[in-house]
Amino acid sequence: MEFGLFFLMQRDEAWSEQSVYDSGLAQMLAAESLGYSSVWIAEHHFNDYGLCPAPQVLASFVAARTKTLRLGMGVSLLPLHHPVDLAEELAVLDVVSGGRLDIGIGRGGTLQDYQTFQSDRADSRERVEEGIALMRYAWSGTPFDFQGRFHSAERLHVRPAPTQRPHPPIYIAANSEDSVLSAARLGLPTLSSFFVPVADLQRRHKLYRETALAAGRAEPEIASLERRAWGMRVVHVAHDHDEALSATEAPFMGYQRRMSALRSDATGGSVPSSFDRSLLRLRAFQDYLADGWALIGSPAEVRDGLSRYLDATGYERVLLLMALPGLSTELALRSMRLFAEEVAPKLERGR
Repeated sequence: MEFGLFFLMQRDEAWSEQSVYDSGLAQMLAAESLGYSSVWIAEHHFNDYGLCPAPQVLASFVAARTKTLRLGMGVSLLPLHHPVDLAEELAVLDVVSGGRLDIGIGRGGTLQDYQTFQSDRADSRERVEEGIALMRYAWSGTPFDFQGRFHSAERLHVRPAPTQRPHPPIYIAANSEDSVLSAARLGLPTLSSFFVPVADLQRRHKLYRETALAAGRAEPEIASLERRAWGMRVVHVAHDHDEALSATEAPFMGYQRRMSALRSDATGGSVPSSFDRSLLRLRAFQDYLADGWALIGSPAEVRDGLSRYLDATGYERVLLLMALPGLSTELALRSMRLFAEEVAPKLERGR
């Protein structure tokens, strides 16, 4: 089992922007000594839903202060960037971190994002697939020509080459069936968010395998891709059930309010066509817990809930969203320690 931490860098109304960064960095820099394998930073623009428009910059800061912790882009919004520019920035990050970079690629974003960066969301999937191909050429370390629908290059030699060869691991954010199919065709592992229902995850695992086989991929390769995929859960661990609920109800519901606003028709926030929009409507805190969106409680309760999630999905890697907006740094760090000391070791032994 492998556990990483996921950071939206989301701001509570009572917090300053600096406080969000101070708290997030305290958690990221504590992760390595506690045994977490990685930290993943989301890219968002123009909204308190996420205050990090340049995760590679923040990750460089963390890289300079850690030795083994992997640094994940969770995710880079490729349609908003020129693929060569993004490839150059990520290559530098891979070099200065000593080859510790993981790259999640996604298409999310509001209509304002796409308008500001002069991209068209209607062809965002094609931009992602072409962009990944172009980035792979850019990381080859040799001159290349490229002719695509959106971008072209002649005798382009991108420097530096990344430390990891042939390039850092790439993952596809897959919160819709179309993204799962795209990842399977490309031969890339997936990243799935916590709000995708377990039944949908189970169906999509089957779709991924069928599509990868149809694309000519061999069983051992598909099995390897599935083992590298990441699931996600909101997690908070406290000494007892009531303490955990009281600490997280307001921060978790604050997250849900921001998510509902960001994904509303008013902002033009992207929602996959196959996604059940009813899941984005605000509900009672207990309803989210009953649906398994969050695992909140004592070490034993979180361990049991996560064990059921792992058994149902087959994931061997899980990102934990512990940094909820407005949750104090002290409580977040305590949750990280309790998970590392009392949850993760018993999950490892039980599998």
